[in-house]
This record gives sequence, structure tokens and C-alpha cells, in this order.
Amino acid sequence: MTPLFRIAGLLIVSLLLLIAVPAMAQVPDTTQRKPALPTGPPAPVEQNKPKQERTQQQPEVQVKPEIVQAQEEERTTFVDRLYFGGSFGLQFGTFTNISLLPIIGYRVTDKFSVGTGVVYHFIRSGGRTLQNYGGRAFAQHEVLPGLINNGAILVHSELEVLNIEDLRIGLNGQLENFRKTVSMPMAGLGYRQRMGERASFDFLVLYNFNDLESPYSNPVIRAGFNIPFRR
Repeated sequence: MTPLFRIAGLLIVSLLLLIAVPAMAQVPDTTQRKPALPTGPPAPVEQNKPKQERTQQQPEVQVKPEIVQAQEEERTTFVDRLYFGGSFGLQFGTFTNISLLPIIGYRVTDKFSVGTGVVYHFIRSGGRTLQNYGGRAFAQHEVLPGLINNGAILVHSELEVLNIEDLRIGLNGQLENFRKTVSMPMAGLGYRQRMGERASFDFLVLYNFNDLESPYSNPVIRAGFNIPFRR
């Protein structure tokens, strides 16, 4: 065989091998194989546990006593702040004097209060009768609380307007009654003694800034009670 035929034969064999090898690689493996079972210990199963939320502990807030007192005052109703009372005086004999001074007050705070009242005087002397009537408005403030046996010093101011009945000599030379209106600003100090949680007793010493026309001489001394509407 000539060398030319040998070379041609080798080329043909090489070409056939190139075609056969890829074809053999694409043939699917039809051999049935058993699935391999795991031989080691089972893997741990992770359970979906709910995430625990971390709660941050809030620092404890200390409330000041002044704030607590202010909150309690806000919760107090209007009726709880009202109180009534006043003072009266009785004198009988050749000179009779009956004085009635009822009041109604409102506690703005535990130490400061305002109020109003009426004034009535009945005077009888020498067979003649005189009557005075009017009204007044006042403001009070407690200072130095707990001074003596749960008491306090009281700063008091008021304006009293009084219609006064008085005597004068008429044109006929005889005494006759006449009336006039007098305004009397007064201020002073006092002592308040508490009786229970809200009731109290007041003793006042006031100075009358218009003592020339008023029936009061200085100093004006008053004593009275304060009683809450609701206990």
C-alpha cells in the first residue's frame, strides 16, 4: 500500500473518531440507580421562634409635691372651693347693737381666697332706731402656715360700702334721721386657726382708712367662721 493511501486512511479514522466521541457524550444514562440514603445524624431543624422584643426599662420619674398639689387643685370642683361663714355681734341694754356680716368665699388656691358679703347693723339708743346696710368684697392670703397648732397668719384687705342712717338737726331745730353712703377701705392682719380639713376660725385686726365718716373706730376687730359647702 502506498503511503498516500495510508495517510488517507488515517485521516478517515480520525474523522470518524471526532464524530463518534461527542455523540457518545450526549447519550443519556438509562441505568437505574438507587438513591443514596444519608448515613450521618439528621441535621437540626431550625424552628421559627418569635423574636423577643427587648423592652427598655423606663427610668422612674419622681413628681414634685408642688406638681401633685397643682394637679389636685385642678381636679377640685367649683363647689369644693366655695365656703360660707362670717361674723356677728350682739349687744343689748340701754344701747342695743346687732351686727350681721355673712360672707361667701372662693378659695382660688389653698392659701389665697376672695369673697363677698353683706353688712347689716341695727342700733337702738335713746328711744331711736338706726339701721345700716351695705356690702363688701375682700381678699385674703395665708402666710407662715403651720405657725401655731396648724394655724397661719392672715393678710386681709377689703372694701366695704355702707349706707348709714344717722341723726342731724333739722331746720326746725329737732333731730331727724338722714342717710348717706360711705366707702371704707380696710386692711390688716389676722390669725386663722384651722378646724378640720377645710373649716377655720378667723380673728382680724383691721385699719379703717375712712374713719371720719364711718361708724367704725380704729382698729376694727372682727372674728368669724369659715365653713365649706361640701365636706
